[in-house]
Amino acid sequence: MNGRMRGGVRRSLDRIRERRSRPRVPGSRREQIRRRLRRSLDGDIFPKPILKIISPADTITLLNFICGIGAVMFSGQGGDGLRIAMVLILMGLIFDGLDGPIARKFGSSHNFGKWLDSLADSVTFAIAPAFLIYNAFYPFEGSVFSSAQSILSVLAALFIVLLGILRLARFSLSGFRFKHFIGIPTPMMAMVAVGMVSFDLWSGRIGWNIDYFTSGDQVLIPAFLFLSSFLMVSDIMYRKYRGKLMILAAMIVLLMIFTLLMGSDNPELGMTGTIIFTAAALGYMFSPLIHDPKNIWGATRRMKVELLLAEDESEGTAIDELIDDSERCTDHEIDDLF
Repeated sequence: MNGRMRGGVRRSLDRIRERRSRPRVPGSRREQIRRRLRRSLDGDIFPKPILKIISPADTITLLNFICGIGAVMFSGQGGDGLRIAMVLILMGLIFDGLDGPIARKFGSSHNFGKWLDSLADSVTFAIAPAFLIYNAFYPFEGSVFSSAQSILSVLAALFIVLLGILRLARFSLSGFRFKHFIGIPTPMMAMVAVGMVSFDLWSGRIGWNIDYFTSGDQVLIPAFLFLSSFLMVSDIMYRKYRGKLMILAAMIVLLMIFTLLMGSDNPELGMTGTIIFTAAALGYMFSPLIHDPKNIWGATRRMKVELLLAEDESEGTAIDELIDDSERCTDHEIDDLF
């Protein structure tokens, strides 16, 4: 029996050697299977070592993620912990803006980087602002239903997380294909939350007591943030700003970080930076009212038209190039384009 087993193994090895020695015919079924398996091994189906996947852009994304986790931890301390948490959210915003240019310069594993970026953004621009709002405005006295402020604080925190994650999931599926945003981006919503919390923080230290806003039953800011969170899943078009406007936005964010860090001894300086920063964030939030007030709603339909026009233009260019080569052009070749 052992002899038969050894003979069977020997014959199997001989068959394997014979198959390997056969010439590979390009286009054959066997060769197609080999190519597909090779692509699978080199692609995303089989896992790779983490160190071989992470690119310089992914490292920047991980810094964004660390900032979000730090903001969640510091916001639970209250007081100056809220101030540090806001600084970390804004630093995450800077890292989020840097990973794209770095990916274009040094390259990146597209699918891995895309999903890693969405996970980091969900922590820094959805979960961390929710903890920030909750710890800044929840009174921590009585039950959740004991006051309007406690109810609105919980609702604002929950809906910023829920709608922010939904917005990021939708953007990961389709947002990379369009020139503009459908709904306000989560980083911008996080900026609005930071501006509101910062205004409340410095108002208390300066002594600006405004009923229902910065003193007493504080319901206006949580209510505003709760209602504003629905803009993330709205059908409103928000423009993607580039060039000089992006540089101006980065300068405003750096100014806000500076005033948050230096304002502990000078709350007037902190309030000055907060007013500039919050005005810029709210200006972007209401910018669709300025750009196209008659067509506020309907971004999805307009994006579809934009995509169809771009596809038609590219197909038309391909057809024109094919028709220009009239000597080799056939009707069958033109039909293959459609």
